[in-house]
Amino acid sequence: MSTDRSVMSAKKLNRREMLRVLGLAAAGTALAACGPAPTPQVVEKVVTKEVEKVVTKEVEKVVEKEKEVIVTATAAPMETVQLRLAEGSWVGPEGIKYWTDEIIPRFELENPGIKVTFESAEGSDYADKLYTQAVAGDAPDVFFIWWSAGLMEQGQLMVLDDYFDKEYLKDFYPGNVVGQVYEGHLYGVPKYVSTVAMAYNKKILDEAGVKYPDDNWKWADYQQAFKACTKRDDKGNITQWGTYVVPDYLQHYVWMNGGEWMNADLFGTKCLLDSDKAIQALKFNHDHIYGPDPVAPKPGSIPNFDWSNVFSTGKVAFVDSHSWTVTNYMRENDFPWDFTLLASAPDSKRAGLTFMNGYSIYAKTKYPKESVKLTTFLASPWAEKAGALSIVGLQPARRSVIEQWDKNSLGAQAGKNVAAFTKIMDYARLVPMFKDDKEILDQIFNPVWEKIWVTGETPLEEGIKTIVERINQHFTG
Repeated sequence: MSTDRSVMSAKKLNRREMLRVLGLAAAGTALAACGPAPTPQVVEKVVTKEVEKVVTKEVEKVVEKEKEVIVTATAAPMETVQLRLAEGSWVGPEGIKYWTDEIIPRFELENPGIKVTFESAEGSDYADKLYTQAVAGDAPDVFFIWWSAGLMEQGQLMVLDDYFDKEYLKDFYPGNVVGQVYEGHLYGVPKYVSTVAMAYNKKILDEAGVKYPDDNWKWADYQQAFKACTKRDDKGNITQWGTYVVPDYLQHYVWMNGGEWMNADLFGTKCLLDSDKAIQALKFNHDHIYGPDPVAPKPGSIPNFDWSNVFSTGKVAFVDSHSWTVTNYMRENDFPWDFTLLASAPDSKRAGLTFMNGYSIYAKTKYPKESVKLTTFLASPWAEKAGALSIVGLQPARRSVIEQWDKNSLGAQAGKNVAAFTKIMDYARLVPMFKDDKEILDQIFNPVWEKIWVTGETPLEEGIKTIVERINQHFTG
């Protein structure tokens, strides 16, 4: 399942310029409000002075003068350490400038003697590239990453136990910290959280005569609204969709229906998707696409759009959306819209989804001390606030910064219900991750999952049975 955050560029110049100014202003305000004035740097010079020193000697009652040369020595110039940082914004050039023009210069100002080179983490092949670099001994010193891409399990990440203790970590959401721990050791520090809420197109709902959803809607309420918002032309072709199913992120539906994805929250060794509760939740979504009365297109079938930005086409009424889509939608949507909580299950049970991401340090870095300084800065309250208020629009991983997101972020200032994402964190769980996860996903899970959801060539229950059997056989031998 992909965790990449790809963003298409179909933007209007006036909206882009407006948000660029807002984003930079917010980030600039955060910088001004949170940071002390830079400390003047004292540069010492080595100078040679000639000083006359009068020495009295009693040699045949003759007074003689001796000249002594005194050299005043100073410390050698500080050696500059060059660190490599892999990061990204996923909101276009304005987001890259957030790192290169705001964050990195601030760190360098506070840490003279350390320079940081920015490397993009935005490519779709970033995780594979990073893994290849690490194995080859050439990974960046500090990098942002979703999960660990196998690096944690392969010993390619620096152990951080000695640098970030429980007192430091207690401000972060506990679940996001757990995802940074492997076999009892800490390998990363959370960057942001991304929960999933329901985005809805007010224009489509108004035209269809559907009331706006609230926090009490259940699956049946949404199912009815999806059907009401789906439009067909005279030939029966669907021209407007009620919803869009995101196959990569269906775990919360399984959980809210009382099912489980695997036998552990993390590093599971047994797949449990063949339970009746899990199958029922998956079928609820599968029928949106392949049922007798479809209300959702096949994933990836709308040209130039995918799950991350399909809502911005204006042709889909409801889409499960991540918190980082807020500023994307503000730039790209030309219709009224908002967020609300996801539906609850028929028995009113709720579940939410969040994702493990953060900053890690390469195990073979030549500069562990300086890399820890950079990581500490990037995960600091100041940086968390700057990220929440800026154009990158990141939901903070630190609970002490939540209010800034709920009330002062660009989305909040525009009147959007971004606090819905915060509410979901009360019951959100991390995306489940199998032991040997990269191998499981690449070789077993994803090939079958695609045939179930994307091409439709494998029936749901048949595909689930295959996945469960192969994963469990992998672990039992």
